[in-house]
Amino acid sequence: MRTLVLGGTGVFGGRLCRLLANDPLIELTVGARDRARVEAMAAELGVAGLVLDWRHDLDRLLASRQFDVLVHVAGPFQGQDYSVAEACIRHGVHYLDLSDDRAFVCGIDRLDAVARDAGVLVCSGASTAPALTAAILEQALDEGMAVDRVSFAIVPGNDAPRGLALIEAILAGAGKPIPDQPGRHVWGSLRRISVPGLGRRWAASCDLPEPALFRQRFGVAETYAGAGLELSVLHLGLWVLAMPVRLGLLHSLKPAATPLAWIADRLRAFGTDKGGLRIDFEGAGGSRTWSLVAEGGDGPFVPATPAAALVRKLARGEVSRRGAVPCIGLLSLAEIEAEWVQASLRIASGWGKDGASFRPSLYRRVLGSAYGAMSEGGQRLHDDAGGTWSGRCSVEGPANLAGRLVARLFALPPAAADAPIEVDFAVRGGRETWIRRVGGRAMRSEQCIGLRRPTGWIVERFGPFAFDLAVPVTAGRLELVMAGMRFGGVKLPRFCWPVVKAAETGDEEGRFRFDVEIGLPWIGRLVRYRGFLTGR
Repeated sequence: MRTLVLGGTGVFGGRLCRLLANDPLIELTVGARDRARVEAMAAELGVAGLVLDWRHDLDRLLASRQFDVLVHVAGPFQGQDYSVAEACIRHGVHYLDLSDDRAFVCGIDRLDAVARDAGVLVCSGASTAPALTAAILEQALDEGMAVDRVSFAIVPGNDAPRGLALIEAILAGAGKPIPDQPGRHVWGSLRRISVPGLGRRWAASCDLPEPALFRQRFGVAETYAGAGLELSVLHLGLWVLAMPVRLGLLHSLKPAATPLAWIADRLRAFGTDKGGLRIDFEGAGGSRTWSLVAEGGDGPFVPATPAAALVRKLARGEVSRRGAVPCIGLLSLAEIEAEWVQASLRIASGWGKDGASFRPSLYRRVLGSAYGAMSEGGQRLHDDAGGTWSGRCSVEGPANLAGRLVARLFALPPAAADAPIEVDFAVRGGRETWIRRVGGRAMRSEQCIGLRRPTGWIVERFGPFAFDLAVPVTAGRLELVMAGMRFGGVKLPRFCWPVVKAAETGDEEGRFRFDVEIGLPWIGRLVRYRGFLTGR
């Protein structure tokens, strides 16, 4: 499938190209105006690059019959016409875009007849809104839920890249009334939502396609579509700035884009690289919640995953639909989720309000493609987090009095030649709590993906102590290697770090085996415990 990504060097276009670059069924071309950026990305991904100004060069280019599908990511789409889609129709090229603008997405069906005649698919909104939100709603409906009301909010992390064009698009609509939603204005109707793994964040109403589309396609009476900024000072500040527009005293905040972008950049370090989505459904039979958390700066991949999934389906010949439609009914939730699993993104999702059902598991997200190199027992344990595993272990204690005092302080297990061990796992919001019980003592820790940490690292917390651990995997053996330490959030120098030697392997019986030794400089070994665990 010869695929051109228009705007392929941008925030979302670049991520879409990274998702598609290694698919043997897709011949990818990165298209954009900046020659240096096009050449750099094409070289990085090993794909073709094309320098073009789509407003002037597109008709000539598509007439050459070089492409089968075009993905339009050269937003913002507010105020854009359908010239790119119309050019694709004229030349028999499938068209997708990542627009989330209500007017643009909901109006795409005006091209339906000509797209059908040309035998092409023209699909708008192959992004978070409305492709992902609609796929979640369809799964709830398919599982028998009657849905009358939907409420969702997209809450990116403060580290998420935001170019001037995106900020201008947000400010251009802030404060203006939302059509067909009496009393609601863009960046009004403030709400406080809780996303597992992120905590409570602000949300405000936005002019997204879902309220109109969900009412037309699924009979949903009311839909709240919102978004939020992580920092309260930015979110509430924009809400206040939009007030003159809501009152009709000011036409638009767009002229303030440059100074506001400067302020936002100065505050970037005060947020995180974690974003998410929460969507709630209500009906006569009760309510359900689905959530997503994206960590490690992988949040901007989320809007690109529906488009990637749809391009793959086109390449496999699995999309028979032709005509011009919003991106609803073309993708299942499982197909979209498979994109972030395949790309080893640090994104987890699931049903429920506490994130206990989030998948993929923490270690799958941390290790990515290296997860398959773990032992069979290790993979089963980490994928089964949320239960109790038990087994046997031997424990070697401290060799001196100082070590015994420290070991007692941290409830480390006493020496034993053959002791029972139980490990309870609890998953909440993408984090795992491990409670290890040996010899009448319990060691409790929490493992998670840390803020602004590289791939292949986890953070393990024991009370106020936090340890950065690299987790390399070699020939079925996973090691935990000290890479940093903090106390109460304060970074500690290396001479304060404990000496940790920890490894996970498997055995011939498929059991999970562990060997952990912890010591301190100047004191020596505090504990070494090794043995096996089996699941339920």
